[in-house]
Amino acid sequence: MNFKLLKKWIFWTHLITGLLAGVFVLCMSASGFLLTYERQIIEFSDMSYSVTPTPFSKRISTDEVVEILQQRHPSEHHIFIRWVNNNGAAIPAWAGNNSYLLHPYTGKILRNGEGFVADFFHHVTDFHRYLMLEGESRVIGKNITAYANLVFIFLLLSGLYLWLPKRINRNSLKQYLWLPIRYKNSAHRNRQWHLVFGIWCLPPLFVIALTATIFHFSWANEALYGAFGESVPQREKHDEVANLLADEVPYESLFQLAIEHAKNNDFADWHSMWLEMGEVKNEARFYIDKSIGHRQELAYSLYFNTRSGDVSKVQHKSDWSSGGQAWGTARFLHTGEYFGVIGQTIAGIVSLLTCILVYTGFLLAWRRLISTPLERKKHRKMYQNIRPLNGELK
Repeated sequence: MNFKLLKKWIFWTHLITGLLAGVFVLCMSASGFLLTYERQIIEFSDMSYSVTPTPFSKRISTDEVVEILQQRHPSEHHIFIRWVNNNGAAIPAWAGNNSYLLHPYTGKILRNGEGFVADFFHHVTDFHRYLMLEGESRVIGKNITAYANLVFIFLLLSGLYLWLPKRINRNSLKQYLWLPIRYKNSAHRNRQWHLVFGIWCLPPLFVIALTATIFHFSWANEALYGAFGESVPQREKHDEVANLLADEVPYESLFQLAIEHAKNNDFADWHSMWLEMGEVKNEARFYIDKSIGHRQELAYSLYFNTRSGDVSKVQHKSDWSSGGQAWGTARFLHTGEYFGVIGQTIAGIVSLLTCILVYTGFLLAWRRLISTPLERKKHRKMYQNIRPLNGELK
């Protein structure tokens, strides 16, 4: 096999596909960087509405929160309430798509909607997934980002092949792994940035790009579940809940039972507890989470029968099927949240460095395709003009 010719083909394919998909890779990387600490920033934003309790302060009950939401939206029965394990923390609550932040002691509405910070991140997420396209055009945006992500995987693999030095030794590896103290010129700087940042970012970027495929392609999910001998689970269908009147046990009683269950199962230090009702008739689900970032290893779901108050199901991540556990792991590997704040930070840094890779890639392509050919053409013209003059002098 002619490896020199192979490398040439890979180089030009890498360059051309990089030019075609580079803008979209830049969009996803920049927006991914902005989403690095989304959950923490939203959490801190909500904390600004916290109030200082007095010795006589009494927290409003879960039933009172539900009543406030039902009064405002009597036809909305799918309700979320998020309790934060901190005295004085405001209460985020949702009735369908309608969001509120409630005073923890009076029930007064402190904020309509999810707030500027959450809205900002929603827009960034829409840009990350759909390039801000709306309506029927969202499918177009999703397909663009999906296939740009596949191209990015190719760029990572082909970039690794092109990165390999002709001779692997200490000096070559030092040159390809570390930035020099001085640069010969801007082209040398761009090339070194592209090589060095690229190789250090490649492992986490490959994980981020590979796990992104499960959000876009059915074949990726089939491959993931198929690796464990499973088929992709279908979304469960439930009868629509017409109202919450069939729920007989007070929701506050269920909340207190959930707190007691958490204490008895090594979750006394829970950070937040989500209550969901109205999704399944006569069922209330508590999602008890020790982390801000919804790390599945640090959370579990607790289901209650709202007619008897009995626990109907307890589900940890370890209770999922092997394929389901793998999907959940892949989901949070994509954002880095699987490894907590450290993982998020790594994902954010490599996302930012990817922007530099796109920038240096474009500059190197410009030099290869435009700048260098123009300089050669200019030199040829100068040489042609000099030759007759030299002939006359002779």
